[in-house]
Amino acid sequence: MTDPRPWPNNAKLARDRAAEEAMRGLRSLRPLVEGDAFDRTEVLRRQAVALDAFQSVLRHLESVGAQTRPE
Repeated sequence: MTDPRPWPNNAKLARDRAAEEAMRGLRSLRPLVEGDAFDRTEVLRRQAVALDAFQSVLRHLESVGAQTRPE
């Protein structure tokens, strides 16, 4: 087993991945807020994509020590 990388490098990777996931969630939800017309199935799909993206954001940040309260 290799030694873990120093903390700042791990935090940078987690930060960058969290930012990418946040952008994925934003891209999924923005058209809904801007009033684009979608059928119910597409609305639910976009909401599910955003939920998954924001859960990934949370997991990336927790992996480098972010303290969260379970909800």
